[in-house]
Amino acid sequence: MEDRYSKFKKLNSLLIESFEAERIYYNASEDVQQVELKRFFNHETVNRNRFSYEISEQLVQADVEPAREWVQKGNLDRDWREERKALVKAKPLKLLKKCRKKDEENLELYNEIIENKALPKEILKILKKQKETIESAVQKCLKYESGEEALDPSNRPRVRKLKAM
Repeated sequence: MEDRYSKFKKLNSLLIESFEAERIYYNASEDVQQVELKRFFNHETVNRNRFSYEISEQLVQADVEPAREWVQKGNLDRDWREERKALVKAKPLKLLKKCRKKDEENLELYNEIIENKALPKEILKILKKQKETIESAVQKCLKYESGEEALDPSNRPRVRKLKAM
């Protein structure tokens, strides 16, 4: 019985980290002003919430109690200094970097769990799918940071098309 709990201990810690990533994306979506980034952050918030739900569901099916350290969501973990910074001016590149950094930390944990192969195949399959989604989010963050994708597409210069006479 103790072996089962030790097997699922890393999955429980991944659950906590997944909810932390959700919280970071949620806070970023609340702070950012650009519509395109707000959509991206909201989409990733929903993804992280779904990941957390899937992981906790797998833990419950294995008769392991999911960690409850993630119950507080949203802006509840912010102190007054963070609130003040968000109100003064949110810097989208800093928010992107913070989200990307958290995702990269989580990817290391995903890799560790998947390579260990101590969990059932169904769970590993779910984790691999989640890992691929997180990797694509990291790539999207890098595109925004490098300027490959515009932070606010509505600010692109307009080109007038000339009509032939």
